[in-house]
Amino acid sequence: MNLENYGKDMDPGKRDIMEATHSAVKKHGYSDLTIQHIADEFDRSKSLLYYHYDGRDDLLIDFLEYILSGFLANLPEKGTAPRNELDELINLLLPTTINEEPYRLMLAMFELRMNAPHDQAVREQYLEVEEELKAILEDILRRGIEANEFSDINVEVESEALLSLLVGTRARRLTVYDPDQSIEILKKAINSHIARISTADS
Repeated sequence: MNLENYGKDMDPGKRDIMEATHSAVKKHGYSDLTIQHIADEFDRSKSLLYYHYDGRDDLLIDFLEYILSGFLANLPEKGTAPRNELDELINLLLPTTINEEPYRLMLAMFELRMNAPHDQAVREQYLEVEEELKAILEDILRRGIEANEFSDINVEVESEALLSLLVGTRARRLTVYDPDQSIEILKKAINSHIARISTADS
């Protein structure tokens, strides 16, 4: 995972904490993560962690923002073929197989997401990311219609459907599939849906 675009607007000290948290989460996951695990990955004093944060859960709210904003910053840039852009986005969100460490991070983000019904700060972070993803999907579909790559569909409805498919499939991959287990069949199901709105497949 390339951290170059992560935490660009953060205070350097906080960014160092986020990078240490990232390393700790990849090793220990979310449920077993402790402040000591983060301190073990941190080059500075553990007291600096407590200077910025009251505890693990407080720190993880900033970590969630760090990861999600970095994820958005690393999304594929606009190209000339909207259908290809959509395929790129799907592959980024849903790699067919995945190594153990990236899987741990994805799983930690999923476990944090489960706190959203009870934590407004977490809910707001995920709402922001989903709105951004939906806007990206709408833009791809609109440009695809103009380029005659997609049929004349209701862009808002289709982008909502695709977002739900992507989020739901990502949840399934994290709950019922092993990290190195292929999810090709799940991606084929998504591609089957896309084929129904693509002019090249009609």
